[in-house]
Amino acid sequence: MKKAMIIFAILLIPVFSLQAGIRIGAKAGINIAKPSFNSDVFKTDNFTGFQVGPVIEISGLTGFGVDAAILYSQHGLKAISNPPSYSSAYYKSKYEEKVSTLDVPVNLKMKFSLVDIIGCYLSAGPYISFKLEDKVSLDKVKAQWESKQFGVGLNFGAGIELLKHLQVGVNYQFALNEDYSEINSMHDVSSSFKDALNAKTRMWSITAVYFF
Repeated sequence: MKKAMIIFAILLIPVFSLQAGIRIGAKAGINIAKPSFNSDVFKTDNFTGFQVGPVIEISGLTGFGVDAAILYSQHGLKAISNPPSYSSAYYKSKYEEKVSTLDVPVNLKMKFSLVDIIGCYLSAGPYISFKLEDKVSLDKVKAQWESKQFGVGLNFGAGIELLKHLQVGVNYQFALNEDYSEINSMHDVSSSFKDALNAKTRMWSITAVYFF
């Protein structure tokens, strides 16, 4: 019985290959990021950036498939630090950091056809992120802590496909690891300020993909 199932699976491989579709495209979008701190030391605001890069989509039988991309992404944070136990004007200040990363998301994808030229999709999967550059508005803060070099997280997305070439969607991304780390020991800073560095980025993206 087991041998028969293996032979049947092998015979299905060329059938799946004939039915599967592989498409290459270009993706661009707007990022709206806001790190989630575990303290009220930082009051954050949305940071707007962008993403762009190539994408590949592999569609199989019954609408299931996989897509992957290599994206240059820009995001960051805007915050006002105000530790309740610290009165120094140095720490009560506005802070902004712009981070550029190379993101590699891989998603499972389910597509539904509404009419011949319009469809919709749902997607979900992990991503890894490599920091390329960061720019910080306060050099003194940068000397104490910085964004991490590597990150992992999860994506969830949904959207529509028009004319079988253009996909427009919304994506929600959240980090599983903390995005910032302490460089030097901050002896003169309250523990509440140190704890605030345990931030995880939450980001919404509005994207468009064109498949050639």
